[in-house]
Amino acid sequence: MTQGTNILAAQYVTIQDKAQSLIGTGSGTRGYGQTVQSSDVFTGNTITKAQWDLIKFDIINIKLHQDGVLPGVVTVNVGDPIGFGASSPNSNYDTILEQAIANRFQIAGSQSVVNSTANLTYSTPWSTSLTATLTCTFSTADQARYFFNSGGKVRFTTTLSGGSSTAQINAWTNFLASVGTQSFGADTGAVNYYTLTNSFQIYYQSSLSSPYSANNYRLEARTDVSNNSTGTATQLFLRVTLTDSYVDPGAPAPGDLVNGTLTIAASELKASGLLQPSGTFTVASPAYSFSVVTAS
Repeated sequence: MTQGTNILAAQYVTIQDKAQSLIGTGSGTRGYGQTVQSSDVFTGNTITKAQWDLIKFDIINIKLHQDGVLPGVVTVNVGDPIGFGASSPNSNYDTILEQAIANRFQIAGSQSVVNSTANLTYSTPWSTSLTATLTCTFSTADQARYFFNSGGKVRFTTTLSGGSSTAQINAWTNFLASVGTQSFGADTGAVNYYTLTNSFQIYYQSSLSSPYSANNYRLEARTDVSNNSTGTATQLFLRVTLTDSYVDPGAPAPGDLVNGTLTIAASELKASGLLQPSGTFTVASPAYSFSVVTAS
């Protein structure tokens, strides 16, 4: 079509469907679970300025959530011819939405909040391995999709403090401090929320430096379904494992034991912000619960 000709209803609907799939319920890896301002139009009906304004609000809400800044969205005035090109809403809106689809898991710092969710502490000496699992239970599979699709992440910060001043315990303390906070979400590498099954997969692993390179820290994830590629899970299980395979029979007391207080702090990063022209971007958090520590 050329500039100044009528836009077909199907062309408007294509644009609206993209916006709705992101900001609304969507399916699979699309859908933030927020109110959709715009709606479809029907063949033969005039597309009004009010309808263009509503889809503009949807686009603003999507991009503000992703980038934290207002996008360069074309405003339609009464009587404007709707053609094609960067200055026309149909082309402008479609271009912005294609970018938004590609960046759909992105979340701006100003449009998110970090909450502490669960803490686990363990002070009994151990020597071989230590494992704990965090269970994240959502009320529905859609609530889980909205959480992760909108950039939500579950995060672990593991620290060791107050242990004996031996070389190995100091190595563990410094190593865990260097690991910092590790996140899991829909876009956190080759193993992410949508690649999960009901068997644990490693999404982060790192070892200490020599001579303690046999010791490592591992994070794994699984769901309650055998294939979560379309986001049908309601439970996410995240397992933390510390393995100490290094043996130092000549070490001073406490020998080869790892003592001190190990703390595994879980937190969530999730979407939070204001919608245009009104409302609040809201996603539900899961219930968080740590298992009993298994150590040897």
